[in-house]
Amino acid sequence: MDWQRLNGEILSKVSRYLTFAERAIDTAQVDEVASCGVSRHRAVELLFANYLDLDGLAQKYYLPYMLKGLDKREYHSNEYYSNISFDYASNGEWELKKDFYAPYEIFVQDDFVYDFQKVLPQLGYFEEVFQYPAVYQDGRLWMSVTPNEINTMKEPISKARGKTLTFGLGLGYFAYMCAIKENVTSVTIVEKDKSVIQLFEQNILPQFVCKDKIRIICDDAFDFIEKMRDGEYDYAFVDIYHDAGDGAETYKRFKQKRSKFSATKFDFWIEKTIKYYI
Repeated sequence: MDWQRLNGEILSKVSRYLTFAERAIDTAQVDEVASCGVSRHRAVELLFANYLDLDGLAQKYYLPYMLKGLDKREYHSNEYYSNISFDYASNGEWELKKDFYAPYEIFVQDDFVYDFQKVLPQLGYFEEVFQYPAVYQDGRLWMSVTPNEINTMKEPISKARGKTLTFGLGLGYFAYMCAIKENVTSVTIVEKDKSVIQLFEQNILPQFVCKDKIRIICDDAFDFIEKMRDGEYDYAFVDIYHDAGDGAETYKRFKQKRSKFSATKFDFWIEKTIKYYI
């Protein structure tokens, strides 16, 4: 089996679908296929396989392991979602607002999974509309708190301890979830954009239950790391890229910089996915 070729074909087809046709499947189509006697999830699988033009091998070895129906209650019960409200706000070119996934819209919901020779993108969908907070820069989505962010940050959040450092503010999800941990004494956030910081400080930070643990430093991540002392922070998390595409070069640069630190544990957002592409 030529797994490398199959991996490349699957990822290419999934990428095209997510870029150009992420809302191609809708409730009416799922209803029609499910009326033939299959489950609604199986109906989504069949429709997705058709849109991707997956052959028999791909449907057997990839499809069942990369597409999952999600329960929005699982995410809306998350403490960040439960305690933070998001009203529209703007600051310069930045806008804070709510966005949504349409029913059966397919999206990336977690980091890659490696299963022997197979590389499995982790995709998900909801059967109902799912709203989430997002920040746009000049009309382009830049930051959000979706199932993808929640799932891909579970492990880094679990590792955070003591004096925690995060490069990249976003909507403060990582900072919030770390700050509520008893074994985290402080969370320092390095963010270079003043408008993003102002948007966060005015609209989101006041709602944090442990905001006294939060410190925000306006600085470039690479300038800041040059000034860091080994052991100044116990744990550091790097999240200053939009996705694996623009994150590869940043990841490689940071990996070189972190070599001088032995007392600070570093982790990187979606590292498995980035590693595949480099």
